[in-house]
Amino acid sequence: MKTLNIYIGKIIAKIMVEKKITKAELARRLNVRPQSVDYMLSRKSIDTDTLYKVSQALDYDFAQFYTLSKKQINFDTQKKTENPIKARLVVEIELDNDDLQKLNINNKLHNVLTDKE
Repeated sequence: MKTLNIYIGKIIAKIMVEKKITKAELARRLNVRPQSVDYMLSRKSIDTDTLYKVSQALDYDFAQFYTLSKKQINFDTQKKTENPIKARLVVEIELDNDDLQKLNINNKLHNVLTDKE
């Protein structure tokens, strides 16, 4: 499997510059020490919980850098060649003669069974 060439710390630093957010401000938003932000910005990768918190703090979706490329196969959306499953539903309704006459069930049932409409 090919490894990703993503340096998330550099990407986060770039977004901070674009949004004019200082390291001290990001540290405040993440409730961490500024040294922790320095360390994070020097990293090639960070854990997903931290990435999620940084995404919230900077209002930016950093997960987009890790999405699947178009060349990869998504097995969930692949067309299936199997025949669709058929189901049979049996419903039993008890009707008296008046209901049968009102609904004209006998003729409709006869038409369905003889394939007439």
